[in-house]
Amino acid sequence: MPKLSDTMEEGTIVEWKKKSGDHVKTGDVLAEVESDKATFDLEAEADGTLQILVEQGVPAKIGAPIAKIGEAGEDAGPEPAPKQAPPKKQPAAEAKPKEPETPPTMAAGRAQGEPAAGRAQGASEEREPAQKSAPPREAPAEAPPAAAQPPPSERGGQDGQQDGIKASPLARRLAAEMGVDLSSLQGSGPEGRIVKEDVMAAGGPRPKSDRRRPAAAPERQAGPDVEVVEPTRMQATIARRMAESKSTVPEFQVTVEARVDLAVSLRQQLKDSVPGAEKVTMTDFLVRACALALRKFPEVNSSWADGRFQRKRSINIGLAVAPSQGMGLLVPVVHDADIKDLIQISIESRQVIERARSGRPGERDLSGATFSISNLGMFGVDEFTAIINPPEAAILAVGAIKDVPVVQDGRIVPGKVMRMTLSVDHRVFYGATAAQFMAEVKRLLENPVTLLVPQS
Repeated sequence: MPKLSDTMEEGTIVEWKKKSGDHVKTGDVLAEVESDKATFDLEAEADGTLQILVEQGVPAKIGAPIAKIGEAGEDAGPEPAPKQAPPKKQPAAEAKPKEPETPPTMAAGRAQGEPAAGRAQGASEEREPAQKSAPPREAPAEAPPAAAQPPPSERGGQDGQQDGIKASPLARRLAAEMGVDLSSLQGSGPEGRIVKEDVMAAGGPRPKSDRRRPAAAPERQAGPDVEVVEPTRMQATIARRMAESKSTVPEFQVTVEARVDLAVSLRQQLKDSVPGAEKVTMTDFLVRACALALRKFPEVNSSWADGRFQRKRSINIGLAVAPSQGMGLLVPVVHDADIKDLIQISIESRQVIERARSGRPGERDLSGATFSISNLGMFGVDEFTAIINPPEAAILAVGAIKDVPVVQDGRIVPGKVMRMTLSVDHRVFYGATAAQFMAEVKRLLENPVTLLVPQS
């Protein structure tokens, strides 16, 4: 199970696209996996024969084996998955009494006061009719393997089809919780398959979900003025991590105001005259400015772990973006931002944001950030403070660009200003370093031509 985000602890196989024994090639989509932030495609990393180790619907910890790919032409061997486990060749009632007993069965016989030696003799002709008319007392020991097989409603199937309805296991679980009738839905997945998004869009009444919840559930507090909404796994993870950050990180804030008249003007010039720069945003300017400032102040590009400083060699900047419907806060990452020019940053940031919002992030899109930026200026916010996202040591909160009167050369003139607030982990660096870092970011934004100069 790969780790696709810094907060991911386990993943769940929503659907296997291949089955054990299939020959697969590098890059083939093997499965659809759900993490705490998104659903992503798991691709084969080699050519060979697939052997599935973890069934769909079963969560697996990061790094745990979920499948094996043998050499091309190699027999995948017997599948250890639960679906293949139940032996059905010999019913429990026909078990041969003279075969060696398993330890649990023998223990059961002794608990009933029957000597172990006498059990071999008990298979006499006189007792044969009794065995045929009623199962022996130790017969239930044979039942667990057959009972271990999950029922079809939980097991799904490789194609996800039950009762004539094609639906993914996740869609079935959501439908059961939300009280949505799958037969009334039109699937948007491959070959009309019903997927999670179809169930979420359908919504509908929740009587079935209400019946399934225990009496102590939050619905006791619900009423005409209250609607209880269960968080998604991603929202629950965000809530936990933010609470941990506020309770464990000793933070302080530093705020500066920058004149961005020249940056706004340069941005418009780039959009009008440079191919590929049509969608350059002020956030792209900020990513470039922060990346160069982080190179100058490596203390800011650090973490506190196990009582030591960890200074990161790569400068990877996370971008807090507004969530799509049904999703929590996303922080896609632009890797090695200090060695990329403004146009490269603009293109890559759009790509990682689009993949994250679509629920199909790349392998590194949501992990590895060493510093983050949260820009709420487009929503008209003047100024705010952001919560540090551990293990990072700082996050920059950016407000709106405002037209205000400013003093320039002793005269009052119109100007464009933008306020920025840096939240800092005081264990990693201190006030003077924070002030110097912010002064450098401000200098670069107020002299935006420096952002276009290639850096060695």
